Amino acid sequence: SDVGGLLPFLTQEDYDESVDIMKETLKAIAKETTPYKGILYGQFMLSNEGPKLIEYNARFGDPEAMNVLPLLKTPMLDVCQAIVDGNLSDVEFEDLASVCKYIVPDGYPDTPHAGELIEVDEEAIEALGAKVFYAAVSQEEDGIHLSGSRALGIVAQGETIAEAEKIAEEACQLIGGNVYHRRDVGTAALIQKRIDHMEEIRNE
Repeated sequence: SDVGGLLPFLTQEDYDESVDIMKETLKAIAKETTPYKGILYGQFMLSNEGPKLIEYNARFGDPEAMNVLPLLKTPMLDVCQAIVDGNLSDVEFEDLASVCKYIVPDGYPDTPHAGELIEVDEEAIEALGAKVFYAAVSQEEDGIHLSGSRALGIVAQGETIAEAEKIAEEACQLIGGNVYHRRDVGTAALIQKRIDHMEEIRNE
């Protein structure tokens, strides 16, 4: 986000209400059994009655973790130890925006190019300031091969979403093969579309 760590289409009220739901869940778990220690990822959907919980996962979200964890200033080992010890308090993050773009096989979710070789200029991508997260690929003697799902996550950071999106888009051009990515992810046009859609939902 460009402002306060919130996605542009969320309000502070949306965020606070979602966090309250998470807190009440943790209280209920502690009441029925032992206090929960670990990662709890809540997936929410916005309705005209506010955020609604869809599901929980006892893991990091994907691709949310790829956006957030590179911004983590507090050592991850310290975070995990504090969770185990039950004294996790403040966790520091870089005050930057991040954008993740997925590289997928052409034709995804169908798999006409499964097994094909792709080229990843990781050195050039990192020189741009972006990161490569390998996903549904395999490393063979002759290089990196596609499977049938999301192959790579390209993540970039910047002072603004626009800056991060520009870097991520440039990095995506350094992947060769029968692959595809959404060029609109992180762009001002798509963000505005999401903002408008959220406003429509709130006003229903």
